[in-house]
Amino acid sequence: MKILVTGGTGMLGSAIIRLYHQQYDLHFIGRNEKIVKQLTDKYPVTGHVIDLSDQQALSSILQSAFGENDGNKVASDTKVATDFKVASDIKVTSHADNKSGHFDAIIHCAAFSSAWGTYDAFYQANVVATENLLTLAKQHRIGTFVHISTTSVYFDFTDRWSINEQDPVAKTFCCDYTQTKYLAEQAVLANSHGQGLNTVILRPRGIYGPNDRALVPRLLAAVNGNRLLIPSAKNPVLDLTYVDNVADAALLACVKATSLESGHIFNISNDQPMPINDVLRQLLSALSKGEQQRPIKLTPLPYALLAPVIALNEKICRYLPHQPEPKITIYSAGLLNFHQTLNINKAKQCLDYQANVSITEGITRYVDWTKNKTV
Repeated sequence: MKILVTGGTGMLGSAIIRLYHQQYDLHFIGRNEKIVKQLTDKYPVTGHVIDLSDQQALSSILQSAFGENDGNKVASDTKVATDFKVASDIKVTSHADNKSGHFDAIIHCAAFSSAWGTYDAFYQANVVATENLLTLAKQHRIGTFVHISTTSVYFDFTDRWSINEQDPVAKTFCCDYTQTKYLAEQAVLANSHGQGLNTVILRPRGIYGPNDRALVPRLLAAVNGNRLLIPSAKNPVLDLTYVDNVADAALLACVKATSLESGHIFNISNDQPMPINDVLRQLLSALSKGEQQRPIKLTPLPYALLAPVIALNEKICRYLPHQPEPKITIYSAGLLNFHQTLNINKAKQCLDYQANVSITEGITRYVDWTKNKTV
């Protein structure tokens, strides 16, 4: 199976490459030229440094995959792997028998994922880029499109338990990132029927692991002395997902897509809801082990008192020159205050998904990576 991975230099994209470069013919797109070179030097994969808004460059990549005059081959004519196993179970070098050279699937991981930024930046990266890829996927007769979305579409500053895919999304989205990711989902769904394209949308929750440049680094940046201030006194129960488990889900979606009705949405998590303070204590303890420093302590603060101040500070930052990012946004504070857990039964039943790396093991792997950062 020949797969194009967008966001290949990000946390999830690089995990897919690390785990599945032997089993599948992987090509990837990334913005960071240095990391693209590191990945292509280390793994037998093909990397491209382009902007997803550049349709001509994207089309060139997809067209070049056909080889000489092979571009009229239809995706459904190509035999692809259907005997999926998680990466750790596979010892042979390849399941691929794609003789035509065209791409069988796109895994769209690329996104502007941040608590801060302009609406236009989010829209271009999350909506326009997705629309470009969908257009080209149809033009080049790529059979499967796996779109990585987010569970933040459910987040509405209330406690929500065991959310399933049929439950309503938030009436008002918490930030521009979430709104544009939802619009991208709608673009995928609009291309899911009668288009010759099998689409799958994954909504993973709280991805962490090697190459994390958002979740854990932002938490650690909030450490003051030996204290981490938490904008909540209630210790909410949350779902998280180790990045390798999301990579497994993405490849399962590629393999299973042709046997599913196009347009399915799947929640993805570790299926281990835990109080956030328990997770943070595990992480901080593991990070400080062996280091000559005092353990970092959690200091809970009342959300009801902090929220108005955080919201006001966020508005002020919006009006300042260059719109500097605040230390914490109301969205980030809300995530640390409200319970949110997922029901992932649909992914278990339809994709045969299971989380093979536990939360604790994932923390151990992440901490090991921080001591020797490699792609």
